[in-house]
Amino acid sequence: MIKSTKKITAITRRREFFVLRRRLRFQLFCERCAGEKEFVTLDDAVLFSGLATREIVRLAEAGELHYLESSGGHLFVCRDSLSALETGMFAEDDALRRNRKNKNLQGEKK
Repeated sequence: MIKSTKKITAITRRREFFVLRRRLRFQLFCERCAGEKEFVTLDDAVLFSGLATREIVRLAEAGELHYLESSGGHLFVCRDSLSALETGMFAEDDALRRNRKNKNLQGEKK
């Protein structure tokens, strides 16, 4: 009796993509801060804040963020106003958590 053996060769291909970006920051005059401040692109504002692009645009249009718009339609956000917004958002979240916790504690006492 003859034994036959099979050799199986698996070939895999691997592709790697690297996205190299340089962060664009500009020193521009912010009228609302009344001074020269660092401005970032909309994409970088999304990265720094964790907010969606549409949310940042909405906040800028509502006047909650300082911004400049180029003649080509590009949006640049004042980094200081973005930081202040983040701080305010976190403070607001903490206040909401404390209120919920207090309400839960009051509900348990009843």
